[in-house]
Amino acid sequence: MAYRVLARKCRPQTFDEVIGQKHVTRTLRNAIKEQRVAHAFLFSGERGVGKTSIARILAKCLNCHSGPTAVPCGVCPSCLEITGGNCIDVHEIDGASNNGVDDIRLLRENVKYMPSRDRNKIYIIDEVHMLSTSAFNALLKTLEEPPPHVVFIFATTEPHKIPDTILSRCLRFDFKRIPSGDIVEHLGSIAQGEHVAISRHGLMLIAREADGSMRDAQTILERAIAYCGMEIGDADLQDMLGHIDRQIICRVLKAVIAEDAKACIDALDEVYQLGIDLKQFYFSLLETLRDIMILKSVKEPARLVDASDDDMAQLQELEAGVTRQELLRMFRLCFSSENDIVRSALPRIALEVCLLEMMELKRALPLEEIMAQLDALQSSGGFGPQRQAFAPPAPQRSAPAPGRPSAQPQGGTPSAGHAGIPSIPSPAASGTGSEAFCAFIKNKSPAMGSCIAHGSVEVGADGSIQVLFPAGSFHMDQLRDGESEARLKELAAEFFGKSVPVTIAAGGEKKKTAEHAEKERRQVTREQVLHNPVIRKIVDTFNGSIVDIRPLAEGGIDELRQHYEAGPADPGADGEAEQ
Repeated sequence: MAYRVLARKCRPQTFDEVIGQKHVTRTLRNAIKEQRVAHAFLFSGERGVGKTSIARILAKCLNCHSGPTAVPCGVCPSCLEITGGNCIDVHEIDGASNNGVDDIRLLRENVKYMPSRDRNKIYIIDEVHMLSTSAFNALLKTLEEPPPHVVFIFATTEPHKIPDTILSRCLRFDFKRIPSGDIVEHLGSIAQGEHVAISRHGLMLIAREADGSMRDAQTILERAIAYCGMEIGDADLQDMLGHIDRQIICRVLKAVIAEDAKACIDALDEVYQLGIDLKQFYFSLLETLRDIMILKSVKEPARLVDASDDDMAQLQELEAGVTRQELLRMFRLCFSSENDIVRSALPRIALEVCLLEMMELKRALPLEEIMAQLDALQSSGGFGPQRQAFAPPAPQRSAPAPGRPSAQPQGGTPSAGHAGIPSIPSPAASGTGSEAFCAFIKNKSPAMGSCIAHGSVEVGADGSIQVLFPAGSFHMDQLRDGESEARLKELAAEFFGKSVPVTIAAGGEKKKTAEHAEKERRQVTREQVLHNPVIRKIVDTFNGSIVDIRPLAEGGIDELRQHYEAGPADPGADGEAEQ
């Protein structure tokens, strides 16, 4: 007798032997027991999960000489012929090669005749989605009202390609991928029956490669026996499959978690020197990160992670050295680098950059932690020892003269140490009375206000007003004109509610000195802000830069929190937040 491969030799012959499809076998058993068997079935699912095998078992159940029964005898002529694929009343049709309307017309003619010997005439059409539209239309009426002795069983891997008119006439079963644990157990029993020595780790490698398909797993085991002989070593199996040793992947990730750039690059160079496809290594790295993330996030991850005991121990060691937030950021960066690595002409460089970026990203603090630190600083009242070096005391302001209105800066006086960030004195903290006076003059007389704008107005403690211009200023001469000076005194008396002395003089050097002092004060303040350790920590965390330094008004930290909760926004849009 000719040799039969394992995929054929180990095909299940009863419902009890089917692996991983209990929801299908239980339903079919009950239907046969209650004599409620449909006239048309649709089996859909991935390749190698048991669709055709269950179709043959169902045919044996319906045509067994001791049936209909959920447990066919396997020894009667019908059971033996169905097992051998040569039963005259069970027709297996390949939908890919018999997909024309003429083939379906021939089938329609044949279904009219009674079975030659058995109880039912059964048509098993594999890959039924390959039928043409005309063929499906020709099958509709027969499928809806077939003769009582006919049963149709359709199998497909792409049910979405089947017309709804066909789907509505069938009892549909969706087959699941077979769990890796079930594949390992079944392959172990096959290897024992064939007297093949293979470790459980090797069986797990085959199960991972099969990706839920029992037929693929059996085919891989067949190839491994041909490659290695009756003793299959793990190294030989990995070499045959082209798998990457998970120990190397774990070494790379261990270096990334430890932020050891040299060890990481050395391990990747070893991968390159071994001739391993770096693109395949990237996908294996991604799968390993996924397994670590499952270990970190799920209480009972054993059924979700396909790994041997040795691999599981390494994964658990890596999982213990990283937080879930860090792991999610690493996984997201690695996943988003697929185009850079897979489509790159230089995948080694792209992969090195990705791993180094993962190290840098691991150091980053999440925004939630930064906001929590700011809240803690707010509750403690400031930065503590750094506060005096951060914000110099505000300059002294003289009290306004009696009867003279005083103005506060818009938005309120900054609160020292509000929300843990010390306030910076506003440059407009002094001289606000003179600003109000200039605004009043400009409103009453735009021409005169324009002249004053080229000088400076100072209000003395005794209520006197000095309008100072640089020596030889044209605007000073214009304002000293008799009518203009008299009009200025009238407006000053109207503003202050009484007659006040007004002096127009040259005082450019004094103005220049005041501006220079203010510039120096702002520069000192900026240097203190730039060298503050907390500010530097925030800048380094976001890899950013300080654009501007402004006083933080009351409620400023609450506005920052609202910006953060609302999503990306311009932190300087309201003019109050410190960037």
